[in-house]
Amino acid sequence: METVLALIPDYGLMLVFGVVALACMAVPLPASVLTLTAGSFAAVGDLSLVTVLATTFAAFVIGDQAAFLIARHFGRRPISRLSRSARIGPVIEKSEALLQRRGAMAVFLSHTILSPTCPYVTYLSGAGGLDWARFTAVALPGALFWTFGYVGLGYAFAAQLEQVATLISNFFGIILAVTVAAGAFLILKKRWAALSTQSDDWAGAARGGP
Repeated sequence: METVLALIPDYGLMLVFGVVALACMAVPLPASVLTLTAGSFAAVGDLSLVTVLATTFAAFVIGDQAAFLIARHFGRRPISRLSRSARIGPVIEKSEALLQRRGAMAVFLSHTILSPTCPYVTYLSGAGGLDWARFTAVALPGALFWTFGYVGLGYAFAAQLEQVATLISNFFGIILAVTVAAGAFLILKKRWAALSTQSDDWAGAARGGP
């Protein structure tokens, strides 16, 4: 990550664009930290704030749309390959559960406060979860919210960039942990209800038997 951040003074906006776009396609790159850093560079005058905002938003939208269209064309194959990872597999499962429960709202959440799940929700949406127009109508405001949030934080807290990055990382860790726990609870609750229904059916069949 340090290597990527060290390239900002030389490559600036091209680097921001490439990293954010690829991160939206599930390439493991530090898009959030890079965007914070770009905002801090804008605060000291090394980059233009308006240009950083425009570049980040455009990169997010292009990468996000590319992931959706890839999944729309290839189905679940891209996401199936990612699911084999021991680290990413559980996140994908929770992303799918979130999409099934919340629909379009899951897209907005994944593009804002649950941004680590963003590329996976996008791939799942493209593979058949949502219509393109409905997906885009929610994804664009989410991308705008994410862009202004991260660039704005980097701009406002340029002197405390490392502390802000650590705080956000911890925040997302807590959010993901809560999401996983909630998903596990709902799955267990659903299975328990199914078992209870099955037990009632068996009991009824036993009473009605010879």
